[in-house]
Amino acid sequence: MKTNIYLVIILSFGLGVHLIAQTTINKTDRANTESQTSATPKNKKILSRLGGKSVPNKLNVEHPVAVKSANISGESERSDLLKLAEALSYQSRRLKNEAAGKTGSEKEKLLNQAAQYEKNCLLKQIEASEISGSISQIKFSSNKETIKRLLASIKLEVAKISRIKQLISSAERNMQRAKCLRDEAYTRNSLVAKLGSMSNAEEKEVMALGDQTKAIDLIGKKPRGGI
Repeated sequence: MKTNIYLVIILSFGLGVHLIAQTTINKTDRANTESQTSATPKNKKILSRLGGKSVPNKLNVEHPVAVKSANISGESERSDLLKLAEALSYQSRRLKNEAAGKTGSEKEKLLNQAAQYEKNCLLKQIEASEISGSISQIKFSSNKETIKRLLASIKLEVAKISRIKQLISSAERNMQRAKCLRDEAYTRNSLVAKLGSMSNAEEKEVMALGDQTKAIDLIGKKPRGGI
């Protein structure tokens, strides 16, 4: 059991060093990405946040390959951060449990260490949420272009167009609400409150993307009796 605990600690710190090194490398890559892509300034920033070096030069951010590249890069980094956060949370709980049987300065020392692990855990979770938000923004922009292109190329029934417009409006509202929640998160003094606002934003982003997916599916759905 002790061997497993030590292994978790080693992996935690090893992964932390890897993420710090990767962040340093990404600073140079971000500068290169800014000058090489033809995306808008806003989307350039999103791509850079996800390590946009994997996106082919001069490829518009809404292009399917750009979206796929960003998703792969972002999800990988997000997954690593969440694994590290889980390990940090484990260490915090372990130290709190150990402190329960101690007294005086020894107890205080253990609780301070636990608090630091907990803080680092929250920071990693917040960073992971930021990546999730960037991925959602890229997907949202790509879906908007897809919907626009499909609507321009397909003649639809009035009732279907009305429903599609409702879904588009709902998606826009949810994404705007998500943006407000993320902006609100940065005004929070508490890390717990900040993460809470970001988690709420993630829920709105999922809803926005879901509305877009429904709209895309509805545009491509054949009418009853069709071939």
